[in-house]
Amino acid sequence: MSDRRQSPCNVCGRDTDHDIVWQDNTAKEIPDGSATGVKTLALRCRGCGDCSLCEEEWYHDGLPYEGNESTITSTRFKPPRLWRRTPDWLERIESTDPELFDILVEIYSAANPQQVRLLSVGVRTALDHLMIKMLGGDFGSFEQKLDEMVTTGHLTSSQRDDLAIVVDAGSASSHRGFKPPRELLEGMLMVMEGLVRDYYVTGPMLKTAKASIPPKPPRQRRSS
Repeated sequence: MSDRRQSPCNVCGRDTDHDIVWQDNTAKEIPDGSATGVKTLALRCRGCGDCSLCEEEWYHDGLPYEGNESTITSTRFKPPRLWRRTPDWLERIESTDPELFDILVEIYSAANPQQVRLLSVGVRTALDHLMIKMLGGDFGSFEQKLDEMVTTGHLTSSQRDDLAIVVDAGSASSHRGFKPPRELLEGMLMVMEGLVRDYYVTGPMLKTAKASIPPKPPRQRRSS
C-alpha cells in the first residue's frame, strides 16, 4: 500500500510523513439514514520507522458512498501521541536521584490527551519529592514546604506563588477530579522542569565552572 499521510510521531517529536501499511473500516447504519463507523489505520513513520495505530470515528449524514466525505468526530492513537518530549538533561539526574528520575519518566509518558489527570498529579508528586530533598526533610503540608522554601532562600515570593498554583492544580486532579487544560499543563511542566534543572543540573554545573574562572587581579593603587 503506497498511501501516506502526515501524522504526529512520538520518536521524531513532530508531524512527519507516514505510510499507511494497513487499514480497516467498519460502518453501522443508523435508522435515521445516517451512518457511523471506525476507520483503523496502521501507520509507519517514513523518518524513523516507528509504527502506531490511528482510530478515526466518523459520521456520515446519509449512507457513505465511495468518493463522499465523512465527518471525523474523534481521533485516537495507540500508543497515545505525546505532546511534550523528555528534556535532554533528564538522564543526568538518574544516578543522583533515581527515584525522581523514575517519577519524571512516568510523567512524560503521560503527556498526552488521554492521561491529563495522571500528568497533573505526577507533577505534584515530583515537586513534593524535590522540595523534601531541597529542604533536607519533610516540613508538613505543601503550604508549609513552600513557606520554608522561601525562608531558606530556595524560592522568591513570586516563585512561591507560581508553585502554589501548580501544586493546587495537582491536588485538584488528585482529590476533585480536575482535568487541567493543556495550556495549564504546559505551564505546570515548565515550572517543575525549571526547579529540577536548576537544582540538579544548572546549579552544580555553575559551581564546578566557578573554579575555572580566573579571579580578578588586585586593584593597583595609584602612586602619588
